[in-house]
Amino acid sequence: MNLVDDLIRAGQEIVAAGLVRGSGGNLSGRVAPDTLCITRSGADLARLTPADFVSVPLAAGETKDSDAPLRPSSELAMHRAAYQVNPAAQAALHVHPPQAIALGLIGRELPAFTPDFYLHLGGSVPLIPYMTPTTDALAAAIYDALRSGPAALLQNHGVIVVAESVDKAMLRLFLLEEHAGIYLAALSAGKPRPLVPLEQADLDQITQGRYRRD
Repeated sequence: MNLVDDLIRAGQEIVAAGLVRGSGGNLSGRVAPDTLCITRSGADLARLTPADFVSVPLAAGETKDSDAPLRPSSELAMHRAAYQVNPAAQAALHVHPPQAIALGLIGRELPAFTPDFYLHLGGSVPLIPYMTPTTDALAAAIYDALRSGPAALLQNHGVIVVAESVDKAMLRLFLLEEHAGIYLAALSAGKPRPLVPLEQADLDQITQGRYRRD
């Protein structure tokens, strides 16, 4: 499979899992060092075809986005920011997982509390306070948030996840949503216990830090 085929499959799995509805959410991949493909505006992630992807430059302003036969997703700026902050990233997923959104609604970031979470998502998934979608301000906030890890919660909006492959981005996305649900349940019952720095360091030593790099 090529990158677009992987993104088409990812869109189907994301919708089947209930992480987005209708034409919500958008997916992208890096097809060259300076070029992205991104879902077109209004694309239904459950029914993507190769024709639903628009090729655009990584840097804004190199060509007019409106020159493309199809209009790229209105969230193009956030995708560009995600690749610019992480040169190794090959895929970016922006969707609306209900558990992750619920966590953001109560003003919570998502801390690492299992080894799987820490190894694939880092010490925490930060929460970006609500900003108007599609704006340069949101893109700048995402750039800052992704300096420290591969995912961020967007308050009252959704999540963005990046990785070096579509499969790895999907793994991170599903781990994030699963752990958001667990964390919400733990918050309702008491005070959740996250992994402490020494425990995180032990995991780095055992795995030589390879999980979040490959």
